[in-house]
Amino acid sequence: MSKKVTAARTLKFSFQKEFYSDLTMDGMLYAVTVRSPAKEGIIKSISHPDLPEGYTLVTARDIPGTNLIDTPNGKIPVFCEGNISYEGEPLGLLVGPDETTLHSLVEELEITVDTNTIEDYLPDEDLIAAGSLENPEKKITKRQLNAQKKEIEALKEIKEEFFSDKLAERTLKFGPCFEEDEDGEIPGIDTIFENAPHVLEKDWTYAFKTTDYGEPNGALCFWKDETLTILTPTQWLGSLRSIVSETMAIEAENINLKKTTSTNRGTNSIWYNSILACQVASAANKCKKPVKLVFTRKEQDEFLNTIQPISITHKTAINEEGKLLAMKVDIKVDAGFANPFAQEIIDRLCIASCGIYCPKNLLITATATSSHKPASSVDIQLIDSAAFYAVENQMNLVCQMCNLTPLEFRILNKPERNDQKTKNTRSPFLFSLNKTREALEAVASKSDFNRKYASYHLDSSDWKMQTGPKEYVSLFSSPMRGIGLACAFEGTGYYGSEVYESAQSLEVTLEKDSTVTILCPPVSASIQEICSKTVAEILEIPASNVNFNSTFKNGDEPPLPENVYSSISIMTSLLKKCCETIKRKKASDKLPYTVRKKVTASQKKEWDHLNFTGKPFHSTSFIAAILELEINPCTYREHIRSINIVADGGKILNTQAASASIKLAVQRTLERLYEDDRIEYPQVKISFCQSENDSSQIGELVYQVIPAAFTQALTQALNCTINSIPLKTDTIFKKIKEQKALLRKLKEEQEKAETGNKEEEKERTENENSIDAE
Repeated sequence: MSKKVTAARTLKFSFQKEFYSDLTMDGMLYAVTVRSPAKEGIIKSISHPDLPEGYTLVTARDIPGTNLIDTPNGKIPVFCEGNISYEGEPLGLLVGPDETTLHSLVEELEITVDTNTIEDYLPDEDLIAAGSLENPEKKITKRQLNAQKKEIEALKEIKEEFFSDKLAERTLKFGPCFEEDEDGEIPGIDTIFENAPHVLEKDWTYAFKTTDYGEPNGALCFWKDETLTILTPTQWLGSLRSIVSETMAIEAENINLKKTTSTNRGTNSIWYNSILACQVASAANKCKKPVKLVFTRKEQDEFLNTIQPISITHKTAINEEGKLLAMKVDIKVDAGFANPFAQEIIDRLCIASCGIYCPKNLLITATATSSHKPASSVDIQLIDSAAFYAVENQMNLVCQMCNLTPLEFRILNKPERNDQKTKNTRSPFLFSLNKTREALEAVASKSDFNRKYASYHLDSSDWKMQTGPKEYVSLFSSPMRGIGLACAFEGTGYYGSEVYESAQSLEVTLEKDSTVTILCPPVSASIQEICSKTVAEILEIPASNVNFNSTFKNGDEPPLPENVYSSISIMTSLLKKCCETIKRKKASDKLPYTVRKKVTASQKKEWDHLNFTGKPFHSTSFIAAILELEINPCTYREHIRSINIVADGGKILNTQAASASIKLAVQRTLERLYEDDRIEYPQVKISFCQSENDSSQIGELVYQVIPAAFTQALTQALNCTINSIPLKTDTIFKKIKEQKALLRKLKEEQEKAETGNKEEEKERTENENSIDAE
């Protein structure tokens, strides 16, 4: 049932517990998005032959301020008014009192598109070089030739600046192979691969879609006098206010923000929500009535929750003992038409691309490019899972080359404990990973990993090579089994983020009645419990005396996106500092006594953003997981037998809540492993490393390891590499068919070779007998 809101003037900023889509106002109009029918070209006109009274078309011409929003990767239009970036790009809003009628009218709109792009109208460089556009056969002077060269250079600069598809890039070179040798030459990483005893190169593709069952994005906007009120599920209040102020040409203090309930954490929902608010605000301004826009589920999936594939190529060199000599990683990200987080996405992928391993030599190249597709949306906290999926599967293949189990290989190549405490030359990245070996050995012991890994490996080899008693996957075969090990870290509070330059802070107040108030955005019940216990322990007060307040002063809203850069580890760290200061306060200090702490500049300096080295995260947690599965020879589908998890998240104050969080993450991850189906939730066993370190983020750890552990187990069971996820329901069946076809081909070649050898032997014997007879 819809709820009613009034237009009364309230705070400039507040949190609302309602969903914006449930809200209505007197005289409210609805809006639907008018989208481009082509993926590229130039918009010429938008019209309707007979638009009914009360219905209005809102386009870029109706925006009072600027239609272009500045981002780190160029300008993004609120409404397309020229060059089309992708099919479905917003051209405007159609506004009216009835939603059903609006959808019918949108289908009747006449949209004229010039299929030539702006770039097509630029002069051709080859024609300029030929001499003259008007008379190419005419001879030119040296002065004219120089002028033409300058014109070509200027044209290239224009195309590079305005039409380049490269949004962001990163290159990292590390190790002795990039230093001058005795002869003053730089050998380069290729020399390592040329001389290494074992080299493996493999491509990995990752295209997980973030499952979202929450409310679709949109906004409700209305004006009263000179004040604009916006109700929307924004996750970036600071950005929303500044963008709307610039677009609508009004002062920031004249914008009343009401953040409604939000659940979506994809990057598109974080930054594109501000554009949606600007679109609705411009419609409310033109119609002089409240306007609400709610995306359909289809629009949410196609334009906000879409993710383009991430391709990662790994080339690895190891010595005879199994030590990593070199890693060469090439990362390619299709960001869609735009993504303000493109640089951070590829930087985070670079940092996670080596996993926990320390190769002696390292070369990483990463590129994010634009395309004529909707912006690719990822959860910043989950983007690392693409890198871990690739590196963990790569290491699983590599360890077989040196006859080591996955557990032995990881322990052999894990970072040493003193590597995290000192700036050494073993790795460009420093992480606080103190219990990697303990976690790996614990999870292996709980899963009986070494025995099962060896047994399943022999079984799959027998089935594939037909050396065992049973043919490779038949109706009467026993289930094919596999087991996969994967480990990863989760870093929170990334110091290299341009957004993170706005320091995260926390304010704590000791009230006159001896209660403590924490000023922060709304947090979950489990985080409230952790914070209450922390305050109670330091200040020696009952946990019930701790209160949480989310009412900020005007214009003092949190500058950082929710659920992206803020974390429990940073929050508890700042909370402890605030409480320690309150504990040391003088008796003469008056109450209420307020303390505010923020992430210090010295902490940020631990990360050298210029050279891309150092400690990139405020805190780091670790996880090791083992997944065991079997394949039914009748249905060609997998059944997960068990999942064992050991996590190191610092001091766990509520084990039950932490376990529940991990189990929920396991369930959500399994839902994403297949495009068109779900995996049955298996038995999950969870353990935590005992630690007195500060609590760190563990809720996202599962997303980093389950995909890799799953594909490793599937790879072992099938004895063929699964190098792309998500899968389809017929993937296993197709892989088995490919294996059978390959086996038949190998068998035919073997029989042919044996037949040829027999004929040669027969011919040689006949020749020898003939010679003997003579």
